[in-house]
Amino acid sequence: MKQLLIIWLCSISLCQAQEVEFDIYFGSGKFTLSTKNTKKIHKQLSSLDSTATYNFIIKGYTDFVDTENFNLKLSQDRATSVSTFLEKNYVWLINSIEKEAKGELPTAAKNQNERVGVRQHRRVSIVISKNENKPVVVSRKENIYAVPINKLRVGKSYAFGKINFKVGRVTLMKSSKKELEKLVRFLRKNRTIHVEIQGHVCCGGDDISDALNSDTGTQTLSIDRARFIYRYLISRGISAKRLSYKGYAFTSPLRFPEKGRRDRSSNRRVEIKVTKI
Repeated sequence: MKQLLIIWLCSISLCQAQEVEFDIYFGSGKFTLSTKNTKKIHKQLSSLDSTATYNFIIKGYTDFVDTENFNLKLSQDRATSVSTFLEKNYVWLINSIEKEAKGELPTAAKNQNERVGVRQHRRVSIVISKNENKPVVVSRKENIYAVPINKLRVGKSYAFGKINFKVGRVTLMKSSKKELEKLVRFLRKNRTIHVEIQGHVCCGGDDISDALNSDTGTQTLSIDRARFIYRYLISRGISAKRLSYKGYAFTSPLRFPEKGRRDRSSNRRVEIKVTKI
């Protein structure tokens, strides 16, 4: 019985690790998705883990009917139809999509006078694999102003108001200056507190790297924004000895996968960690 249980558990683990692969079929010369096609895609994707993201490989094929150039274009159109459908209906599941136009599939029974073709060759093959390199979702932090000073803890991160930058830049929105001035007043009042400025970016999939700073062309946006606030606090008279900064890129989102503007806005944030009291 114990051996059977081990085999059963191993088989479950193996199934979970395997790729999902299936085909959908098209009419001769067609590339638009039928209702039958979309139902099959929905059914296959319904079993996927909605908290994960996946890599999709979309391979388009045709039979031998028509010219090779026509069939290569047709296979590309079929792959594009599927990828467009996925991007419209399952964007939160997608880490990457790779499209391949394969053109005609060879057949030993090929007859140039035959116009029926081979139904099984008029298809798109969809291969789906789970991307294991995903960020760690964290919980929303307490606002540091709402926590009594004697309740603050070294090593813990806190929110301190919404800091907004222009998209892809380190240029601060005017509405955020009041939030920074509030932080200045807090640090002036509580002179023993040392903090780390923490920058986080949005708009990531399973790629946990930093975002692009469009002003510098470097992939260091979370670091650059944290550094901006660090320098701002120093310019307002806060001792540099009390401050440090670090960019966390997309390693610690509040929402993942991101399913809309609100999730992206939540993830695009700056926090502070108490390093000394």
